[in-house]
Amino acid sequence: MKYLTECPERKSLNDDIHARPYLELNPPQQISYLALLVSREERLREAGHLSVLCEHFGLSAPDLDGKDIMVDFGDFRLKMEVHAEYTHYKIIRQANLADPFFDPPIQSLPETWLEGLPGKVLVGIHVAILDESNSSLNLEPEYLPHYFEGNRLIGGKIAGGNGAAFSDFLLHDDGFSRLLIINYNFAPGQSGRSLQRLLEIETYRMLALLGLPKAKSIMPQLPEADYQLVQLTASLDQDDGRTDEDLLDELTRLAATIENKVSATYARFNATRNYALLVNTRLEQLRESKIEGIPSFNEFLERRLNPAINTCNSVDHWLHQLAQRISNVNQLLLTRIDVRRKQQNQDILESLNRRAKIQLRLQQAIEGLSVMAITYTAVSLLGVLFGGFKAIGMNINSELLMAIFIPIIGYFVYQGVLRLRQTIEQEDQD
Repeated sequence: MKYLTECPERKSLNDDIHARPYLELNPPQQISYLALLVSREERLREAGHLSVLCEHFGLSAPDLDGKDIMVDFGDFRLKMEVHAEYTHYKIIRQANLADPFFDPPIQSLPETWLEGLPGKVLVGIHVAILDESNSSLNLEPEYLPHYFEGNRLIGGKIAGGNGAAFSDFLLHDDGFSRLLIINYNFAPGQSGRSLQRLLEIETYRMLALLGLPKAKSIMPQLPEADYQLVQLTASLDQDDGRTDEDLLDELTRLAATIENKVSATYARFNATRNYALLVNTRLEQLRESKIEGIPSFNEFLERRLNPAINTCNSVDHWLHQLAQRISNVNQLLLTRIDVRRKQQNQDILESLNRRAKIQLRLQQAIEGLSVMAITYTAVSLLGVLFGGFKAIGMNINSELLMAIFIPIIGYFVYQGVLRLRQTIEQEDQD
């Protein structure tokens, strides 16, 4: 390889397939899971906050540049993973308890450190992974609601029947939901993979539902906007006394309102669709089979999640359809205004053309009058001159001479006026 030139991204692309490995779990174990939505500013504080925890327990901080960090504190392990818009933490501890959810691992962390965690909690789950063959607990399906405060359970067999998982999808008094995984005959590493898929299902479900409040807030406004567009379209088709400019102004305001909502929700609704797709993918990978009398994860989520996703998709589709229809009406209105303005411009041009013709005729008339006036003046001056000659004794017929000079003077005056007009026109063209 030292003789070859590598792509600069080769190593990072190759190592990416090994990112975020599954946890190695040996039941019985307890896991406390937190997924927190983080802003850009909060993300900058995460590494320093983890260093504070390591110092509290007398450990040196690990490499905090990666997006997947594991720290072993002895009594428990902490795994931190950084994702695009959230960060999650898993606190893992061996368990051998009469109650699988008693004294969860998160209580091993200092309260002050937990209070300072950057971000806002979106998902919190206490997980117990038990081995059916080695557990002293009653793991019969009919007894399992006892570990969930009597709530109705959702669950089924997973990993091709090698295990089972149960949850009530409810927040308990401590603010966490609960997940129980039972190992029947997991292959090595299978419990970690199953845990990862179950936690991702819940995390992606909640991330997908972030678009639902936006959809619900916008939905009541859409019929009014739709009705307003219908009225504008009717006004465009029927003359109701409003000018095209008034209609365009109202249509522009409506377009700005709709485009603002499209811009404000585009990223969230797009994320909703992508997260919903990930939920369905993880459900398929779970390889779930039904336990009689208990709704499966797939059944429960299909019934509860799909309507929410459909609501978001419906609002998103309605917004884009409104934006497209407004654009169509706006184009029609602009076309009509443009045609009208072109007609007005044509009328103005025709009016200017008529005025130009009139001015040309007036100019020609004035030029003729000018030739006559100049000729008359010149002949009159000659008459005065001839009269003077006659007065000093010259025997001339002044009237005859004046008559002879009239066409001669008129010709030269006409040629002079014509030459002057040609010079002016040439200067205008230049």
